[in-house]
Amino acid sequence: MEDTVSPRVLAKIVYSGVSVASFVEASHHLAQLANVKISSERVRRACGRVGLDRIEHHRRLQDAYQKKLLPEHVCGKPADVEPPEIACVMADGGRYQHLDRSLPSGKQSARKGEHWKESRIGLLASMSGPQYEIDPQPELPPELRYQAIAETLSEIGKTGSKCESLQDENTSPDTCSASPCDGLAGPDLEYRSVVASRQNWESFGPLLASQAWYHGFAAATRKVFLSDGSATIEKLQRTYFSHYTSVLDLLHGLSYSLAAARAISSDEAAAEKQYDAWAEKIWQGRVEDVIDELIAYGTKFGAPPPEPRSDDPRELIRVSRVFYENHAERMNYPAYRRQGFPLTSSLMESTVKQVSRRVKGTEKFWSSAGGEAILRLRGEYLSDDQPMANYWTFRSRHASGTRGYRQKADCVHN
Repeated sequence: MEDTVSPRVLAKIVYSGVSVASFVEASHHLAQLANVKISSERVRRACGRVGLDRIEHHRRLQDAYQKKLLPEHVCGKPADVEPPEIACVMADGGRYQHLDRSLPSGKQSARKGEHWKESRIGLLASMSGPQYEIDPQPELPPELRYQAIAETLSEIGKTGSKCESLQDENTSPDTCSASPCDGLAGPDLEYRSVVASRQNWESFGPLLASQAWYHGFAAATRKVFLSDGSATIEKLQRTYFSHYTSVLDLLHGLSYSLAAARAISSDEAAAEKQYDAWAEKIWQGRVEDVIDELIAYGTKFGAPPPEPRSDDPRELIRVSRVFYENHAERMNYPAYRRQGFPLTSSLMESTVKQVSRRVKGTEKFWSSAGGEAILRLRGEYLSDDQPMANYWTFRSRHASGTRGYRQKADCVHN
C-alpha cells in the first residue's frame, strides 16, 4: 500500500493514524485537513507496516548495543551524541485490550476483563540544572502539606498514581491535574524520548536500555532512575540501570504517610498534624524516624489479623511501615535535591496518559503485531527529538517510485 502514495502523503496518513483516537477518525481528518481520501483500512495498514519498519530498526539498534562490552554500557555513547547534564529514566505501565482475531475462537478470551493487558512505557528525559553544596530547599514546601495535597495523595493511594486509569478513551490527556510539585525546585526538561511496547518487562528492559544508550544517557555525569516503588520496575532498574541513582517518587512515599495518619486517627485535624510531621521528616531524609514511629503505633494498635481488610487501620500501619523499610535507601531526598534531581514522576504519568489516549478504550482491540506497531509509533511521535522526522527524510530520499508487493501483516483492528 505504501508505494501507491508518495512518502509525503504516507507520512500524513501514519501521523493521523497514530495521533487521533481511531483509524476512522484519522480517515476523516485526512479528508478534511489534507484533502486526501484514504479509507480507515488503508490507514490501519499503513500504520502497521511503518510500525514494523520501526520495530525492526529498534531491533537492529538493540542487537548492536548488546554486543558492546560492559564498560560501554555503563559510560559509553555514540560518537555523534552529546550526553545530557542530567539523564533521567522512568518506566510505568499503561492499559490496552488485546485480541488476536486470527486465532481460533476457542483460544480467544471470552470472559469480561480478560482482554485487558499492560503496555510498557519508558521515558528518557534529558534535563539540565545546577548542583548545590547544601540543600536548596530544606523545609517542607507548603505545596506538600496536608491542606494542599491530601486529596491528590489520597487518589494516588487508591490508584497507584495511574491517573490515566480514571480516564476513558475520550478524555483529554491534560484533564488530570498538574503535579502539585511543579513549582518546587528541580531541573529543567530539555527534551523527552518515549519508548512504548506490549512486550513483557523482561523484554522491555533491554529495549529501554539500548534506547537510553543511543541518547547518550550512559555517558552523563548525573544519572537518575525515578520510579513509584513497583517491584517489577525496581528489578528492571537493578538489571539495566544499576549505575543510575535510584529514587522513589516523592508523592508515592507521602501517600503512605497520609494513609497511616488517617488510620491512626479518624479526626481530620489530628490526621493533618500527624501527616505534616511525617511529611517534613521524609522531605528532610529522616525516614528512619517515621519507621520508628510506625513501629510504635503498630505495637499500640496490635498486629492485623491473618486476612485483614484493606482499610483495617492495623493493616494500613503495617503496610506503610513495610513500604518505608523496603524503600528507605531510595528516599534520601536532601541528597537528591543537592544533585539537582527530579523528585516526582508526574512527567511519566502524563506520558502514560498520552500513550493510553490512542490505545486504550472499551471498544478498542489490538492484535499482537498491530498493538506493538501502534505503541512503538505512538512513543516515537511523542518524542521531542522527532525520530519519525528522520525516518521520513530517509524514506523520501530512498523512494524508488515502484510498487512493492509484500505479504500482508497481521495488523491492528482499531
